[in-house]
Amino acid sequence: MSKNKVAVGLSGGVDSTATAYILKKEGYDVIGITMIVCDEYDKDCNVIEPKFVKDAKRIAKILDIPHYIVDYKDIFKITVKKEFEEEYLKGRTPNPCVTCNRIIKYGKLIETAHSLGAYYIATGHYATIRYDKELKRYRIFKGVAERKDQAYNLYSLSQEQLKHILLPLGKFNSKEEVRKLAFEIDPMIAKKNDSTGICFVPNEDHISYLTSVSSNASKSGNFVDKTGKIIGKHKGIVYYTIGQKRGLGINCNRPMFVVAIDAEKNEIVLGEDQDTYSIGLIAKNVNFTLFDKLEEELRVEAKVCQWGWFLPATVFSLGKGWVKVIFDKKERAIAPGQSVVFYHGNEVIGGGIIESVIKE
Repeated sequence: MSKNKVAVGLSGGVDSTATAYILKKEGYDVIGITMIVCDEYDKDCNVIEPKFVKDAKRIAKILDIPHYIVDYKDIFKITVKKEFEEEYLKGRTPNPCVTCNRIIKYGKLIETAHSLGAYYIATGHYATIRYDKELKRYRIFKGVAERKDQAYNLYSLSQEQLKHILLPLGKFNSKEEVRKLAFEIDPMIAKKNDSTGICFVPNEDHISYLTSVSSNASKSGNFVDKTGKIIGKHKGIVYYTIGQKRGLGINCNRPMFVVAIDAEKNEIVLGEDQDTYSIGLIAKNVNFTLFDKLEEELRVEAKVCQWGWFLPATVFSLGKGWVKVIFDKKERAIAPGQSVVFYHGNEVIGGGIIESVIKE
């Protein structure tokens, strides 16, 4: 493999286009790899080539770089999609982007890049990876651009993965700067909207998606209060999230909130707003970038969702990849299945999957 050769995850969007352009200008031998993880269909239900593939082909031609299309649909289905579906049916709220980054974008894509002779891969994430010679470890930092905390979704990557990743957009001050750069390459690409939502969920409607893949998703059950008393009927656990107030479809003489989801009993527990607060959480599958394992308690700022607040907290090791996190102040609506990510300033130092909450 050549350390001067880099495979860019070319999606046909603004960020990946700018990434490929920057790296070629810097003198790298750039190739483009476009990943297909889901089928797309026309109005007659025939499988068609996704529009983003056509855009990626055009960009590769403009930049005069080799272009490869890889089919990751099978592994994506049995890892990312399967986990997403199973977690929701367990009453949890998964983050498929974290799993996709670990297994697909910085897993299979690295394997493919290596098979094509490229030592590095590059993506359009707004984050920075730096090597610390003293620690002999790679470290993850937020990008310079405000409101672009894409480092959050990289916390689960291993040192072996981090050493093969280039993220040239981490130094840009804003998405607008990147759009201006992309405009020089292809004005049509530069005008494309940012991708939002979950890539395999049509119209950002996860409920319709889940009810289409599982009959259990819309299985009715009971609303209960904290004592277990039945107070109404719900239309399926995937319709509700922790902390939800609106759209419950139940009449009470006071505001009610989703406090817990019990998938085994197919029950939604309702309570008052104060019942949605927790003093901490238990997390599993924890990964740290600064060290292999946590030896003593650690002060951090924690995020319990990507666009949430930074919460001062203390992390305690429970062994075997599990930790306990205690917040300085109670936090509202923590959802099992989401990721808790630990920060020191602008640096992501680790994180894990929220398994359960600690009420008192």
